[in-house]
Amino acid sequence: MKAAGILAAFAALMLSIGNVMAVPSGKTVEFASSMGKVTFDGKVHADKGLNCAACHTKPKLFEMKKGGDKITMAAMNEGKFCGACHDGKKAFSVKAPADCMKCHKQTAGETKPAKEKSTASTSKQESPGEYVDDTVITAKVKAAVLEESSLKSAEINVETYKGIVQLSGFVSSRADINKAVKVAKGVKGVKSVKNDMIVKGKQ
Repeated sequence: MKAAGILAAFAALMLSIGNVMAVPSGKTVEFASSMGKVTFDGKVHADKGLNCAACHTKPKLFEMKKGGDKITMAAMNEGKFCGACHDGKKAFSVKAPADCMKCHKQTAGETKPAKEKSTASTSKQESPGEYVDDTVITAKVKAAVLEESSLKSAEINVETYKGIVQLSGFVSSRADINKAVKVAKGVKGVKSVKNDMIVKGKQ
């Protein structure tokens, strides 16, 4: 009987710790992203009638602790994580390029990754206007790549600097590389495409 009481107390403690790690109404949590910082606002979702259990328990879309999940756009496009609700029916779709900036926020004052800067030969600093354009191009290229059924299982990273798109990551075949480059070149605003993708098992 005493052991049962201890177990009940322990379970209650774990539940309270989990709730602290979740994001209740009025609180926010930030996530880093190559497309810009994503801020999850508990109040915005609570105002839509959602509570912690809606995502962390029924169904369990996310772990309670930040960093407990490996969240990717590919997974969301398959209806996992944010994609379970942001499907274009319950809420705006994670697949719509025009909606990328609703979650991914990038300001002109942020420092761009060194890897991204290396794709351009000029030493001039980009203007805020160019910075925003690069962000939009990156979003559109990522969306276009994800729309290709043959590339859905690929792990392709996209970065843009002054219209120059850099593709990196792992793909299954040389054909996937060619397809990804072709898709990226077809996106409006892309000046050129730099390929750093690697075929799995051949690096």
